[in-house]
Amino acid sequence: MLKIHCPECKQFFLWTDDMPARGKCPNKDCEWTYDIHSALKQNITRHTGTAEKKDLLCPACGGEITARFTVCPHCTNIVLGNKIFKKSYFFVAVCIILIGLSLVFKYLVK
Repeated sequence: MLKIHCPECKQFFLWTDDMPARGKCPNKDCEWTYDIHSALKQNITRHTGTAEKKDLLCPACGGEITARFTVCPHCTNIVLGNKIFKKSYFFVAVCIILIGLSLVFKYLVK
């Protein structure tokens, strides 16, 4: 199946394998003829063009990163979505959480 947009009547229809490769628009008032090969090329170029534009950048230094939850190789900050943390702050937060959990288990769980 392929979604084809008609430029004349501004509607779309789904092309299936049992339909001809070249044909008229299913809209009765429209005289436009479609070509499945050119429509497929337009679909591919539209999707590859949007994929190239989605380069992920680090919010701190602007360097390219591979994912939204990673360590930036340029500035070595931890990137969590669009937030950034320094590694030392993250380490201190984890230590405080572990100390708090150990105190809870020591005094409340017997």
